[in-house]
Amino acid sequence: MCPLNGSRFDNIKRKCRRYCHATETLPHGLCHCKPNFVSITKRHNAIQDRLVRAFNASTSTTVRINQAVPGLDGSFRPDFVAVNETCKTVATIDVTMPFENRYAAYQAARQEKQKKYPPLAKHYNREGYSVFIDAFIVGALGGWDPANERIINHLKLGQNYCRLIKELMVSDAIRWSRDIFIEHLSEVRQYQEDTGGTLSG
Repeated sequence: MCPLNGSRFDNIKRKCRRYCHATETLPHGLCHCKPNFVSITKRHNAIQDRLVRAFNASTSTTVRINQAVPGLDGSFRPDFVAVNETCKTVATIDVTMPFENRYAAYQAARQEKQKKYPPLAKHYNREGYSVFIDAFIVGALGGWDPANERIINHLKLGQNYCRLIKELMVSDAIRWSRDIFIEHLSEVRQYQEDTGGTLSG
């Protein structure tokens, strides 16, 4: 149903129209096409920002967003790290937006994120912290991973607000993916840079 070269049945001109992949598919356009990376990053950040705003940090909690962890290799830059000095706890959350190719896509995305941060866990464990590491997953087509609920519970986010945030995040994902798709086909950005990435329309 999508006017993408990879959907053609004649096996001709299946290459990505943006010249970065052998086969132009919907997962490629929405999640992997390099010319779309700026918009793909903005979609990710829209979800991340809602999660950060929902978190009510105490005075004893230090929150780092997409920053290097002090004392670790600078390549470790989790999306969200909350360090509570009083309770000696660390919550590390990475937002990820895989293409919904059955629930296995969510499981694979979560496992990939969890495999990335054992050095971070060891770093904080040595200092006496209890460490929680997980992935917060919203699909590129707006799918919601039920496993997100345990992150919401762990971070002690308000349940009433979380019902709303779920709807807002799903809406963000659908809206951004729609604009990424139009950008992919037309090569025209669907938002204005000077407004901080505010979506048009």
